[in-house]
Amino acid sequence: MNRLNETNSLKKKVTLLLLCFTLLLGSFSSFVFAEETASTAPEFIIGNSREEVVLNGEWDWTIFESEDNILPEIIPENFTYDNKVFLPSYTELSDDIKSKELCYVFYNKTFSLANRPGESVIFDYGVSSGAYAVYVNNMKCDTQDISVFLKTGVNNVTVVKEYRQELNDKYHFTDSLKLVFSNTPVITNVNIKTDVKSGTVAVDVALYNSRELAVKTDVSVQLTDGENNVVGSYLVEDVDILEGSNTSANVTGIAIKDFSEKNLWSAAKPNVYYVVVTVSGDSVTIPFGFIPENLFGSEGYEYGMDIIVSDFFANPKNTGYTWSRDWVAAYFDYIKEFNWNVITYRDGYLPKVWSEVALEKGILLVDKNNDEQWKTSQEVLWKKDSDFLAVCKEQLDVSKDVCLYPVIYKGIDGLFAKSPSFTDISKIRLQNLFKTTNVIEPGVHEEKDEGFLGGIISYFKEMINKTFIKDNRYQLFLTGLGNTLLVAAAATVFGVFIGIFVAVIKVAHAQNKYSKKKNPVLSVLNFIAEVYTAIIRGTPVVVQLLITYNVIFVFSDEAVMIGIFAFSINSGAYISEIIRAGINSVDRGQTEAGRSLGLSQFTTMKSIVLPQALKNILPALGNEFIALLKETSVIGYLGVVDLTRAGELVRSRTADAFFTLIFVAIIYFILVFGLSSLIKYFERRLNKSDKH
Repeated sequence: MNRLNETNSLKKKVTLLLLCFTLLLGSFSSFVFAEETASTAPEFIIGNSREEVVLNGEWDWTIFESEDNILPEIIPENFTYDNKVFLPSYTELSDDIKSKELCYVFYNKTFSLANRPGESVIFDYGVSSGAYAVYVNNMKCDTQDISVFLKTGVNNVTVVKEYRQELNDKYHFTDSLKLVFSNTPVITNVNIKTDVKSGTVAVDVALYNSRELAVKTDVSVQLTDGENNVVGSYLVEDVDILEGSNTSANVTGIAIKDFSEKNLWSAAKPNVYYVVVTVSGDSVTIPFGFIPENLFGSEGYEYGMDIIVSDFFANPKNTGYTWSRDWVAAYFDYIKEFNWNVITYRDGYLPKVWSEVALEKGILLVDKNNDEQWKTSQEVLWKKDSDFLAVCKEQLDVSKDVCLYPVIYKGIDGLFAKSPSFTDISKIRLQNLFKTTNVIEPGVHEEKDEGFLGGIISYFKEMINKTFIKDNRYQLFLTGLGNTLLVAAAATVFGVFIGIFVAVIKVAHAQNKYSKKKNPVLSVLNFIAEVYTAIIRGTPVVVQLLITYNVIFVFSDEAVMIGIFAFSINSGAYISEIIRAGINSVDRGQTEAGRSLGLSQFTTMKSIVLPQALKNILPALGNEFIALLKETSVIGYLGVVDLTRAGELVRSRTADAFFTLIFVAIIYFILVFGLSSLIKYFERRLNKSDKH
């Protein structure tokens, strides 16, 4: 028995010693292996939940050709890659590839896995067309799932693209390349369609089962808002997926909770929702938004730019950045500085990250790849002698880093085009104010110095034509002038009524307090009036305007009426103080005389005090009306075309700030001068009545 115990004890010690030695050897080899591969391949740690390994960056590539055009099952050991490229990119292929009728381009990337991958690993090519074939560790993968070919440690993946001369495909990959690690079934794609009229969402979920056995899963679809509140949901039960195959689960008509116009996307307040799809082995979250049906042609959406994707992405200055979320966000901010919020794109597809950031930034992306009419209109547009064509050319002379493509839409008023406002162009034209360029013959220019007077005359002739005559742009000024006068006049009338009402309440309360009378109702009204005037006089009119539009009347699109309401409230607070001062300027004996004659307090105020007060405050009221007329220039924040906004629109088309803004200033001066003259006329009439 003792010998048996000694034998067992010896076995345990030997086993423990071997185990320690194995662990020590494994640690040492791991350390050596890590040292050897750390500098050559990025390392990823894969957990149990869905994870994505992005393989963007530098790839090796080479051309593969064979007599029978058949790809090998195993890449030969002596196979070498003699070129490098940054993927994803629109880098143009070499001439030797474009000259071949058919060839295969092998792209190779090495990476390291710190642990064994999960059940399923699939390749995600984003919006690009995918690959002709995929090799993992030099072995050709005939299945969608490549997990069985991966191993712990260093791996290499080879993506094969087929290039045919007849397809005229001149560029490398167009979107992010990444491996998706997940349990099965895997969600390979989610297609989302929104219905604005019914406020519903349809979701099509593509699933893949990598197992050799059929699986059954529930598909949960949840709709959430930006604050992670569930606003809709649906559950598809018992979806069968055969072994090694794909299937889809379709859900239609998921209603958004409390759906209304406030849920629609706009550039000013983009509403972003999320679809959260969950199955037994995977879960994804995808943003989306409701786009109004009448988006095109409606005010505020005509601005935009047209991206020729192949040219834009092939620009060396954009290489490596166009797939970066931060870069795309900064680019959208740059575009919105020009009041642009629509991007059309053609000759290629934008990466997924552009769509995600666009929803957050209030940018609309419009696919024009298959719109030949659009392409033709753009080509014709660039051949026309148009203002914005000249603007863009001048802008390129100013900054070689910027290449902007203008965009046009078919609106109610016909074909019209708008371009951004470039401040640098205005400076250039002012610098060249005294120089003109005359065309002697096609392609030959001569600069002729016409002197001070000649340069001024030529400049004003050109700008009068561009500012007023061309494309009937004078109509914009007429529309803006009409809206300015409408808002100012209506706000003045309503402001006077509000001011009189508030002033009478304050004066009556002060009189009751002086005579030591108590009136609870009047005290409450006076408190409200004091708070009202304090808030209005203590905050900027622009902030009040935006609060009125985006908070109080968030469900209304009547921007002109909202502007009248906001300016009436603002003006009423100032007018109330002016009228109160006027009432206090009337001798108290006038009120006492009226009351002694048996008149009521209301009649005394209306017939005796107010007429005298209004005469005293007429100059101050005139100043308030003039200030209100000028303050209406900020109503353009709501998208209303007032006089200032009309000037900005025309300036964006002529790219000349000096002439357009000076003209707008002159119009305001004429309006103010006329109003001042009218007020002085009434003052003279009142003074004349006093003499009689």
